Amino acid sequence: MGSVTPLGERIRFVSPRLGADGDVLTVARTIAEKCAVESPGQIHARIARSGLLALSVPNELGGADITNDILSQALSIISAADAGAARDLVEHFTALEFIRNSGSDEQRKALFARLDLGETFALASSGAGVDQAVLVTGDDYALRLPDEAARSVTADADWIVVPAVNAAGQALIVVLRNRPNTSWDGLLRADQVAFLAQGAGNLAASVFTLLKAAVALGEKQRELSALLIDRLADEGDTRPLIGEIFLAIELLKAQISRLATNIDAAQVGAENVTYRSVRNNAITLEILMVRLGLIDGVSESGLIASLDEDLRRQ
Repeated sequence: MGSVTPLGERIRFVSPRLGADGDVLTVARTIAEKCAVESPGQIHARIARSGLLALSVPNELGGADITNDILSQALSIISAADAGAARDLVEHFTALEFIRNSGSDEQRKALFARLDLGETFALASSGAGVDQAVLVTGDDYALRLPDEAARSVTADADWIVVPAVNAAGQALIVVLRNRPNTSWDGLLRADQVAFLAQGAGNLAASVFTLLKAAVALGEKQRELSALLIDRLADEGDTRPLIGEIFLAIELLKAQISRLATNIDAAQVGAENVTYRSVRNNAITLEILMVRLGLIDGVSESGLIASLDEDLRRQ
């Protein structure tokens, strides 16, 4: 697996910097328009050249540091045309959130510099969820990551971010070059490991929930548009379905906007918002998605119990 520090092994273009909200949404709409006529590989390359990949990176580290509401809108626009491409971006931006709250300035700068080359990140986890870390083992000489953790990534990304924890219970991330056809002994170098700041896991999990909901919103918006265009929408038995989809869209918009605002506040250290309160907002959004039938394999009762337990501790 490759190091994160060498920056010159490939010559690539430099992606444009997007600053204004309108520029971001215009670029997202252009990508969405091309989804109908271009292959997944071409869309991936178009996104890499667009400047979207660095949207969530702080200004001081070379990114646009766009609000989470605008980021969510951009993913919904793309999802309405190509949900698969949008889901890859969910992983990418969740991985960046882990990086944003880990390691030294030098480590973050080295990783975020890859975005200027159009490189993407994907997330690997234990399989139990974004907020469930993989155990890193080791001795006095080296750390070792389970091989299956890095190989669980299915996205066509350049880098893999693995949320992990060491034997002492310290939260960290492991960042690896994505080389699926290369044999590897699982041993880690120092520059592949970065310790996470307190609460970083909760914040990254909340970003994941936010963007997952944004993708679902885009899919619902596409579904509604198709029904409104279709002549069959005039039939009486279809009208209730249109109303149900519209209601789902409005509920998602409201909860997405609220969570995005709270994540913005937590990212800049606002005193009135904690990582735990943001996570509770995210769980509320997850419960909504379960009730709307937008996610499978998630227990609503389990989410409510988690929310109840956390609120009782406050």
